[in-house]
Amino acid sequence: METKYSNIFIDSWNNVIESFSSKQIKSADITQPKDGAFNCDIFVYMGIIGDIKGLVYMSMDAETGKVLASEMLGGIEITDVDEMVISAVGEMCNMIMGNACSSISLMNTVVDITPPTVVVGQDMPQLEMKPSYNISFVLEDMDKINFNVAV
Repeated sequence: METKYSNIFIDSWNNVIESFSSKQIKSADITQPKDGAFNCDIFVYMGIIGDIKGLVYMSMDAETGKVLASEMLGGIEITDVDEMVISAVGEMCNMIMGNACSSISLMNTVVDITPPTVVVGQDMPQLEMKPSYNISFVLEDMDKINFNVAV
């Protein structure tokens, strides 16, 4: 399992979470990706283009999505996975990947991202690339967030 850029993604997660939340990342474990369908409520994926081609996809349960959206929106109460949650989770992934791309570009690598696509409460799309590795993030008081990288 090649885990190229994994530390950049972990640092980007830390930077983004710290920018809007008091929650700390308790762990970030790099593991083999699981085969088969994703079992989650919220699924976000983005393309990586340029000198590096690939995909990242993030999956989480509905409660975690609502907590993250609430944190991003200054602590407002969120009771449903609605357009506000979808937008906030997509933007969080966009911020993480923007941060990561900035770090990768410091290695004289041209890289960009596609806009995030957020899928909620339906079958997850079939993606063309299998992930190279998974980073499982655990934030305090939240379930695990899976961040899969296919490069």
